[in-house]
Amino acid sequence: MVGRAVAEHLRLGFVDTGLMYRTCTLAVLESGVDPQAADAVTVVVRGLDLDLQWPELSQPHVYLSGVDVTARLRTVEIERAVSFVSGIPEVRDELVRRQRALAERLPIVMAGRDIGTRVLVEARTKIFLEASTEIRARRRLGDELDSRRQTTFERVLQETRHRDEMDDSGQRALRREQAAPDAIVVDTDVLGIDQVVERCLEAYRAVNPS
Repeated sequence: MVGRAVAEHLRLGFVDTGLMYRTCTLAVLESGVDPQAADAVTVVVRGLDLDLQWPELSQPHVYLSGVDVTARLRTVEIERAVSFVSGIPEVRDELVRRQRALAERLPIVMAGRDIGTRVLVEARTKIFLEASTEIRARRRLGDELDSRRQTTFERVLQETRHRDEMDDSGQRALRREQAAPDAIVVDTDVLGIDQVVERCLEAYRAVNPS
């Protein structure tokens, strides 16, 4: 939500890299490949015709072979498998390459756990949003319910903890000490969305005064 709001304010395209990993997971599941079979998954991902387009700057749509699959990326099956796919180093290498290509194509706001530390290390504005597991789960629950998906806080909390465990490989920033050295850390636990967005915009304007 923060990344989308910042992109709207700045009139820039928004890239949620998580959507790209979910799209890869969708393709893997539809191909019949086991999400934990690293070599086979890598072959599928490297062969994908995957693209992002922006009918609205803050709402990227993801396309596979020219077909918009955005509405299909929040299923339980993808939720269960995405951490396996995203945890494969060769898959991450491939998507980092694609994410960098997107950033070269147009100015963007990019959200993800390895953006400042790996994908766009040269970015002038890096922000690490810190929040407790419970707060993140409650926020995610709100998003799920707003999208009319049936779930519970307990399930979302379990999924959040599982994702953290899978992502805690040293390649992605989960805690402030893992953030890029030049990142601005914003503790969001006691801040509303508007306050967090304003902190991010202040950080951006500080290094982009024009």
